[in-house]
Amino acid sequence: MLPLAVDSTYWQQRVAYEILASVDEPSGVLSGNVRITYVNQSPDTLRDFYVHQYLNAFRPGSRWSAVDSAEGRVRFQHMQDPDYAFERITRASLGTPDYPYAPDSTIAHWRLPRPLAPGDSIDVTISWKARPSTLPRRQGRQGRRFDFAQWYPKVVVYDKYGWEDHSLYPAGEFYGEFASYDVSLDLAADQVVGATGVPVEGDPGWEKAAVAGGAIEYQRSYYGRSGGQNRCGAVATGRKCVRFYADSVHHFAFSLNPDYRYEQGRYKDVVVHVLYQPGDSATWGKGIAVKGTEIALAWLDSLYGKFAWPQITNVHRIEGGGTEFPMMIMDGSAGLGLIVHELGHNYTMGILANNEWREGYLDEGFTSFQTGWFFERQYGPGYPSLDSDLLFWDMDRWSEPVSMVSERYRDFVTYNTMIYEKGQLFFEQLRYIVGDDVMRQILRTYYARWRLKHVDEQAFRDVAEEVSHQDLKWLFGQWLHGTPLIDYKLTAVKRRRMADGRWLTAVTIDRLGDGWMPLEIGDKDTIYARSTGQPERERVEFVTARKPKRLVLDPRQRSHDWNALNNNEKRGLFGSRSRSLVRLDNPTRQESRRDRVVSALLPLLWYNDYGGVTGAVHARSNYLGRFEKNVGVYSYAFDPDATHREGFYFRFGNPVSHPIPRTEASLAGWSLEGRAGIALHSDRSLRRSLAFGSDPHVGFDATWMAVSDLAYVDRRLWDNAGTIEAGPWASVTSRTGNRVWRARVGVRGGVVYRNPGAGVQSTTRYDIEGFARATGEVSLRTPFLGVRLFGGSYLSQNVPVLQRRIMLAGADPYETFTNPLLRSRGALFVRPDFHYQVPGDANLRAFRPDLGGRWAVALNVEGTKTLFRRASNAGLLNHVALEAFLDAGLVDTLAVPALGGQSYTTLYDGGVGLVTRHRINELAWTMRFEVPFVVNRWDYAADGTSKRIAFRWLMSLEPSF
Repeated sequence: MLPLAVDSTYWQQRVAYEILASVDEPSGVLSGNVRITYVNQSPDTLRDFYVHQYLNAFRPGSRWSAVDSAEGRVRFQHMQDPDYAFERITRASLGTPDYPYAPDSTIAHWRLPRPLAPGDSIDVTISWKARPSTLPRRQGRQGRRFDFAQWYPKVVVYDKYGWEDHSLYPAGEFYGEFASYDVSLDLAADQVVGATGVPVEGDPGWEKAAVAGGAIEYQRSYYGRSGGQNRCGAVATGRKCVRFYADSVHHFAFSLNPDYRYEQGRYKDVVVHVLYQPGDSATWGKGIAVKGTEIALAWLDSLYGKFAWPQITNVHRIEGGGTEFPMMIMDGSAGLGLIVHELGHNYTMGILANNEWREGYLDEGFTSFQTGWFFERQYGPGYPSLDSDLLFWDMDRWSEPVSMVSERYRDFVTYNTMIYEKGQLFFEQLRYIVGDDVMRQILRTYYARWRLKHVDEQAFRDVAEEVSHQDLKWLFGQWLHGTPLIDYKLTAVKRRRMADGRWLTAVTIDRLGDGWMPLEIGDKDTIYARSTGQPERERVEFVTARKPKRLVLDPRQRSHDWNALNNNEKRGLFGSRSRSLVRLDNPTRQESRRDRVVSALLPLLWYNDYGGVTGAVHARSNYLGRFEKNVGVYSYAFDPDATHREGFYFRFGNPVSHPIPRTEASLAGWSLEGRAGIALHSDRSLRRSLAFGSDPHVGFDATWMAVSDLAYVDRRLWDNAGTIEAGPWASVTSRTGNRVWRARVGVRGGVVYRNPGAGVQSTTRYDIEGFARATGEVSLRTPFLGVRLFGGSYLSQNVPVLQRRIMLAGADPYETFTNPLLRSRGALFVRPDFHYQVPGDANLRAFRPDLGGRWAVALNVEGTKTLFRRASNAGLLNHVALEAFLDAGLVDTLAVPALGGQSYTTLYDGGVGLVTRHRINELAWTMRFEVPFVVNRWDYAADGTSKRIAFRWLMSLEPSF
C-alpha cells in the first residue's frame, strides 16, 4: 500500500458562495448578489482581496482583445453594445474596487479595511450585473439560449506564489479556489437548465424536456442538510426559482435553453444528465450522448479512480468545440473523442486542480494524453502522427518550453501546440519510460493523494518518482523546461557466438542531439535491450538464444529521435545503413515515412521538334516530407537524327545530415536538351510567428547555365552563350483578412560569355563581359481586385543575351527551363499555334513570349467576379470566376521599337477571361483562359492579327500573379 499523505506544508483557502441571480432574457443581463465567506488558511496575513470578472475579457479594451488585435484575429475588439459581454460591480461591502490592469477590467481589487490573519475569515457581499456576448467564446448567448460560464465575481486564488491575479488572455484558462456554491437562479418558467451541482430546490425543467419515460434522479438530498430547503421564496408570474448546491468545486457554470431535450444515464453512483437541441436527435439523442458520457466515465474511473462528485451534465453549447467545468461539460458535438477529452478535464483540472495560467499542460496535455490512450485501444497507437507533427516544431525551432506561463508564449498557436500536443507527448514519454502498468499506478496514486486539491509539477513528479522508483528529474526538466533535439546513431554492432551456443551482441550508440531518451534495441521481431541514452557514446551488450537479425534503434519509434535514418545497422558492400521504400509515384500526393526515405518513380513522355518523342523516368524522394527532397530525371530522345539524345537532371535538397532551421537549400545539375548547368539555391524564412504577421524570406541563388547544342533551343529565346551569375533576393507575403500583399526583389551579378565563332587556338571563341540583372515586384490580391507593379533592368556594356533579357510577356527562359513542355523548340506549350502564358517579369500577357529588352516597367490590374466556390477549397473544381484584365508598361525599344522616336515604347493589352481553380489530393492548380481583345501594338501580339481590337486567346495553368 502506497502512502497517500500530502506534503505537510500544503494548504488551500476555504471559500463559500451564496448567490442569488436573476436572468432578464430580452436584455441578456443577469443581476446578482453574492455573499462570499473567505477563510484564510494560509500562513500569511492578507491585506488585499481580489476577484475575477472574466466576462470583461470578451469586450473592447480588454487584454484579450488586445492580444487578438496583435495576432490578427477579429473577435471582441470592435463589438458594440449590446453584443459585447460585461460584468459590472454595482455595490460591494468593501467599497468601490480598483482595476490594477486597466483598461482591462478582468481583475478587481480592494484593500482590506483590516489585515486578515491566518485562520481568520471575512464575509464580502457584492452586487453585480453580467451579460454574455453574442459571439460565443467559453460563454455566450443566442436568442433564448445562454451559456453562463465565469459569470460572477470569482475569488482569485491565493497560493504559495501569492495572489494569482492574472488578466484573462486567449492563451491560458482558469484557476479557482475549492468552494461550496449555493446558487438560486430566478428564470423564465419555461427554461430548461443544466448546471454544476444538484438541484436542491425548484424545477430545472428536465421532466418537461425528457424524451423518454422513467424517474429523473435529481439527487436533491445528496448533500444532506448542506442543501437546506425553502430558500427560493416567491417569484413573479411566469418565473421560477431553481436552486443548485455544489461542494468542493472551484467553479459554477450553467446553461439555459427552453428547447433543450433531456436524457439521463448512470455510471455506478454518478448520474448522467444530457441536454441537447431539438434537431440533434440523430447525433445526440437516442442515448448516443448518454452512452458516450458513460463510456468516458468508465474509462476515467479505470484510469484514475472514483469520480468525486454526484453527477455530470453534458450540454450542447452554442459554440463549437468544448469547455469543461466541475460536474459539467459544454460540448459543440456529441463526438466520443470530444466527450472523453472534456470529461477528462473533470479529473485533470476539476478534481486535480492545476493553475491553467501557470501550468496548462497539467490539464490540457494530460487529458489529450488520456484521450489518445483511450482510442489507442481501438485504433492502434496515435503516437506516430503526434510525434511527426511536433518534429517540425522542434527542427525549425518553433517549440517553446511546455511549462511556460501561458501568456508568455509567442502566440496562441504556439501555446496551443505546446500545451496540448507537446504536453501530451510529455506524458507519452513518461509512459514509455515507466511502462503501462506503472503509469496506471502513478495516475491512481496521484489522484488518490491530490484529489480536490491544487496540484503542480512538483506534486505529480513526486508521485511519479515514488511509484516508479526512478529519478525522473531529467525527464521533467528536459521535456517541460527545454526544447532539446534527440538524435542517436547506431555506430557499430558486433556479434559473437559463445561456447554454450548463445549469441553475445555488443551495440555502440552515439548520442548526436542535446536531449536524451532511453532507447530500445531490436530487430523487426524482437526488442532485446534498452540503453540509458545519456552518455555521448554508450555500449550495450545482451545475450540471445538466436543470432539477432539486422538491428535498429528505437524500432517502435517512441523516443522522439528526429532522424531515424541513422538508427539502422550498416549492411551491404558499401556499409549502407539507410532504409528506403520505392513506390510508383502518384503526382497528386507525396508519401513520407518516419523511419525511411520514400522514393517514387514516374514514367514521362514529351515532345520537341529536335529530339522528337522523348521518354523519361522521373524520380523523387523525401524523408518526413522535409529532408532528402531529391529529384532525378533521366531522359532519352527517340529521334535517331538528334544529337545529345540522353539527358539528365538532378537536384539534392535539404540533406538530413545538415538540417538548418526554417531553411530550404538545394544543389541542382543538368545536361539536358542542349543545355548544361549547375544551380545553388537557399531560402531562409524570417517569419516571427506561424499564426499571424508577415512571412519574410531571404535567399541566395548561384547559377551556371550554358547552351551546348543549338539544335534544341528556340533561337528567339536563346543565344549560343552561357552565364555564371549569383546574387541575393528577398520576399515578403502579408495576409490581412482576405487581402494578400506580396513583394519580391532580386539582384544578380556575373559574367556572360558568348560563342560567336571559331577561335584562333580553340574550336570556339568566347566573348566575356560582366553584367547585373535586377527585378522587383509588389502585388495586392483581394477577392475582387488584383494589382501588380513590376520593374526590371539589365546592365552591361552590350545588349543582353536573349535568355537574360527582361521579358515582356512572362517568365524568362531560365525560369521555364525545368518544364519539358516549355523548355525546347516545338514543345507542346510553345508551338506556334498554341498560346500559353507563363507569368513573370513584365507580364504583358497578350504579347509574344520572345520579346524582351534591357528594362521594363509594368502594371497589371485584374478585376474578378466569383461565380462558384466550394467552402472547403477541395475537389477537382472548387472555384470559378470571371476576370477582366489590363496590362500596361513602358519598355525598352530593344524589345519593341518606338513609333515616334521616343526612348521607350508604350504597350498595353486588355480583355476578359475565365479563371478556375482545381485540386486533386495535394496537387492544386489554377487554369486561365483569357481573351485579350485589345492590344495596342497588335503586330507584336502572341496571337498576331492585323487589328488593334480582335479575338485572340491564350491559356495558362498558373495564376497570373
